[in-house]
Amino acid sequence: MPAEVVLPRLYERDIDVLLQEELIFNEAVCDIFASALGLKAPLQVIECSLSVVDGTGETDLLARFLVDGKSGVLLIENKIDAAFQPMQPERYKTRANEMATSEQGVYCILIAPTKYTDGNAAAAHFDACVSYEDVAQAISSQGTERAKHRAALLLRAVQQAKSSYMVIPSPEVATMWQRIYEIARTEFPLLGMKGPTDKGENSWWLIFKGNLPSRITIDWKIRNGVVDLSFWNNAGHKPSPSSEVPPGASFMTSGTTTMFRVLVEKPSKDWIELTDEQIRKSLKVAEGLLNFYNTHVHKFEPNVLRST
Repeated sequence: MPAEVVLPRLYERDIDVLLQEELIFNEAVCDIFASALGLKAPLQVIECSLSVVDGTGETDLLARFLVDGKSGVLLIENKIDAAFQPMQPERYKTRANEMATSEQGVYCILIAPTKYTDGNAAAAHFDACVSYEDVAQAISSQGTERAKHRAALLLRAVQQAKSSYMVIPSPEVATMWQRIYEIARTEFPLLGMKGPTDKGENSWWLIFKGNLPSRITIDWKIRNGVVDLSFWNNAGHKPSPSSEVPPGASFMTSGTTTMFRVLVEKPSKDWIELTDEQIRKSLKVAEGLLNFYNTHVHKFEPNVLRST
């Protein structure tokens, strides 16, 4: 019998190199990224650079691509088990906004094990999430022994991933979320807030779904003092700059996300010290945005996906 092959441990840098090669040479992997972004034509990567650094930080992989003859850029963040650095997802958005032009679409993509992105609020900053598992399947579909080995390396990385990104519970934050939940459950039930699980010290972004369709959310970013009705990339429909705006809101875009934003009271010190009255005011704004959506959804334009 042949000796068992012992797969080495892959670190993020190793996977960056593997992904770089697959994006350039493997159409099946490119199709995974195109599908995640909702692109209607095959995506061809013509250049892919590693560890690109600018004034806003580092991009793990920067891939330039063509779709139906039009150019675009993928800003890819690769995560195995490391936690996000402070404001890291937001910096990707800033980078994309600075690079985007009328001729060139720029997308932020998170690639990580499925268990990393599940329930991770930071993932919502990205235009799309791609799982290691899906990429491994795309690589393996080539059927060669080399492809099977490379797919196995990715899956091995998932199995070996540490739990450093897992939540370290904070009792103070958990208490705060429970306070919010009790007020939302009893006074603002239409928001559909679910009972909170363990929360870490940076869990200050609440997402309400209510009866909203996929890719549309209401986001209370407590530290920032804003409540957004967000239409994410690939949402079924989006408002336009000429759309009616909810009372007290402003129309905004960030990358491929369109939103109506309402300013609410920003915590003066520690965000977990908000009073019940401050919580009620923000939840009332969130409910108002939900009601606005439900009464104006027929006026929003169908989201015609860009071809880049």
